Amino acid sequence: MLARHAVALLEENTQLFTSLGCDHRSDSFNNLLLQQSQPVIEAMGHASAYPAALKAGLPRYVLDLFECSVMRLDSAWYSEYAGINRLDQRLREDAAISSMIPHLSTLLSNINIKQYVSAPIITDEQWKNYVNQLPVSTGNAVPVLKQFHSML
Repeated sequence: MLARHAVALLEENTQLFTSLGCDHRSDSFNNLLLQQSQPVIEAMGHASAYPAALKAGLPRYVLDLFECSVMRLDSAWYSEYAGINRLDQRLREDAAISSMIPHLSTLLSNINIKQYVSAPIITDEQWKNYVNQLPVSTGNAVPVLKQFHSML
């Protein structure tokens, strides 16, 4: 399905380019096609990543969540051309997330996130130490709030 999306985007923009009858330095190209380069390239990357992940043996729940996250990037296309309406997309996403949640701790420990993240929120202990180091401001000021009414 991800490959169908990539091919469709590429074909759509190829047809548009042909119909415009312009070159790659024209205003029409810049206004209508150039901005579509990134989504097309990303779609090609997604289409390549999925079978590579499958071949590498990633679990089905990871692949399902990846597919759902990619579908969110162009929800309208998947609704119009793949026949997966928005509600079904959300239901698929919920099922993918629900199937992955039980494995989340294992997945996170396998990637050794502490090696890449230096933010104190990474562990409860680091977060508590960080919060304890923050300056504390005290005083006896009392805020004065004016009453207001909202209009509906």
